[in-house]
Amino acid sequence: MKKAINIQVGDRTYPFRMTLGAMLRFKRATGKEVTDLDDHNIEEVATLLYACLASASAADKVPFNVSFEEFCDLVSVEDIEAMQTLLVAPEDFVSEGASGPEEEKKS
Repeated sequence: MKKAINIQVGDRTYPFRMTLGAMLRFKRATGKEVTDLDDHNIEEVATLLYACLASASAADKVPFNVSFEEFCDLVSVEDIEAMQTLLVAPEDFVSEGASGPEEEKKS
């Protein structure tokens, strides 16, 4: 099981990781498998990242009351890039006491 990584969206922090639930949410929203994601399609990328937050929050029983549009309004391009990196190489961000990209920015 992967260590939890937390992402700040607006003024709240949520768990973030790829789960089976996230893959199902992505497929239901787009009709595509995660493996067919077009990483040049910002809506697909945002949908996957949103699905990861929503699913990890549900799994960890963290209330997640952020709409997709609100999520898109609250995250920057830099946030999106950091989240994509977390999905590909989470070990780059996870260390003892680290909680996600906000920790990396401090170093």
